[in-house]
Amino acid sequence: MDDTLAGYVSTGSRQLHYLRSGSGPKLLIAFHGYGNEAGIFSPFIPFLNKDYTVFSIDLPHHGNSKWEAGIVLERRELTTLVSNLMKETGAAKYSLLGYSLGGRACLSIIEQMPEQADKVLLIASDGLVFNPLYYFVTKNFAGKQLFRRFLGSPERFMRYIEWMKEKKYVNASQYNFAMNYLNTTDSREFLLKVWPDMSKIIPNRRRLKNTIAKYHIRIHIFMGSYDRIIPVKNAESFSKGLESVQLHVLNKGHRVFDNDTMPQMAACLLA
Repeated sequence: MDDTLAGYVSTGSRQLHYLRSGSGPKLLIAFHGYGNEAGIFSPFIPFLNKDYTVFSIDLPHHGNSKWEAGIVLERRELTTLVSNLMKETGAAKYSLLGYSLGGRACLSIIEQMPEQADKVLLIASDGLVFNPLYYFVTKNFAGKQLFRRFLGSPERFMRYIEWMKEKKYVNASQYNFAMNYLNTTDSREFLLKVWPDMSKIIPNRRRLKNTIAKYHIRIHIFMGSYDRIIPVKNAESFSKGLESVQLHVLNKGHRVFDNDTMPQMAACLLA
C-alpha cells in the first residue's frame, strides 16, 4: 500500500501490530480473518483513503503481532485498542470493518462501545450465531482436552472425519476447510494457539442485538450465497428484527470481496 505506515497499538498490557493508511478525518479499524493478516484490506484503501484513516490490525498470532501462546485476548483489551486509536487520531467516533474471524472482534467492540460506533461493515462474519463446537473445544474442560489430543495426533481421528463426510454431516467445503488446517504440524499448532486465545471474543447475541437496536447502529453484512464455512442463514437470523442492519447476499463463496464487489462494500462506509 502506498503511504502505509506500520506500528503497534496498546491493548493494555500487550500490543498488536497495525498498518495505517489514508488521511481522512474518520477512523476505520479493520480486522482480518483466520490465517490472514492486516494487508488483506489493502485493495480497499483507494476507495476509502480520502474519507478515512484506516488502521488494519494483525490479530493475536497473525502477521507481525507478537503474542505468547496461552495468553487469551480479553474483551476489554479490544475496547482499549479502539480508545487508544481514537485518542491518536482525535476521532469522536469509530467505524469497523471485519472479515470472518475479524467480524467477531467487531461485534464484541460494538457490544461494549455502542455510543461511539458510526458505521460497521461485516464480510462473511463469524460470531453472528452461537457456535456449539467452538464453545465445546475452547470452554469445556473435556472439549479442550479432546481438542489438544485431536490436534496432537489427528491421524487417529481421520476415519471419523471421513465418515462424517460420507454421511454428509459435513459438506465438501467444510471438509476441505478442515483438512487445510490439519494437514501440517505448523497449521495444527497455529489452530491450537488461535482458537483458545480468541475464545473470549464472543459477543452475547441477545445483548448485542438489543444494543444495536437501541443505538440504531448502521451495519452492512455481506455474505456469499455459496459460503459453506459461514452460511447466509447465520446473517439472516442475526439481522432479523434489526432495522439498521442491511444484509447483502452475493454470488460468492467465503472470500466474498474481490475487485468486483469491493466498490459496493466501500460505498456502504462512504454513504
